Amino acid sequence: MQQDPQRVFLNRSRPYVTYVLIGINVAVFLVELVLQYVLGWPYGQTILTLGAKENLLITSGQYWRLLTACFLHANFMHIVSNLIGLYFWGPHAEVLFGRARYLLVYLASGLFGSLLSYAASEPLSVSVGASGAIFGIFGALLYFRTRHKQVFDQVFGMQVVVFIGLNLLNGFLSTGIDNLGHIGGLVGGFCVSYVVGLYRERPTWKRVLACIGLVVLAAALFLIGYVRAMRFLLTGPI
Repeated sequence: MQQDPQRVFLNRSRPYVTYVLIGINVAVFLVELVLQYVLGWPYGQTILTLGAKENLLITSGQYWRLLTACFLHANFMHIVSNLIGLYFWGPHAEVLFGRARYLLVYLASGLFGSLLSYAASEPLSVSVGASGAIFGIFGALLYFRTRHKQVFDQVFGMQVVVFIGLNLLNGFLSTGIDNLGHIGGLVGGFCVSYVVGLYRERPTWKRVLACIGLVVLAAALFLIGYVRAMRFLLTGPI
């Protein structure tokens, strides 16, 4: 029995995954505050100790930083802006993809954001923030538009596209923003959404091939970042 391609299946339970992700981000930020304002650690030491994305440390074998950086934030306004986006848009994606797929999209988007930043940013760059993962949520919503354009337009209209455009533009015009992480998260979120499918969508051979392609892409981005960092270590800045 085949699924009706026009029918939208929804996970109607409460968006607990979104709430848990918000809680983890808040808890980690509280740890940051304790280390800085109670124990007196400098900001740089704090975020590096907790797992910021630092290209040379990743190259040295601390690969977990590609993911842990997605749960760290630079300051109060940084975390507030990110968690507002997660709170308002995350539940939509959780309803459309279901808990497990939504969580996978979120984490993989954050990882792809870090990987693109690792591959293309300066070797000494340091970055933190959930922005890549949150852009991945928008990538997931754009994937939903490819499957159900009419429903997307009725529910979201141009809000998603405008939000993406304004935030990417702000990233290009502002300093101190890792826009590579945003772009990587957005593209990663769209591609991973295609691989996992919407809630109750069944796997197909095309999704399996896409999954293999994503793994190859992730490996290629990591290799590029690794080679650039090693070249910097061996020859210094050019």
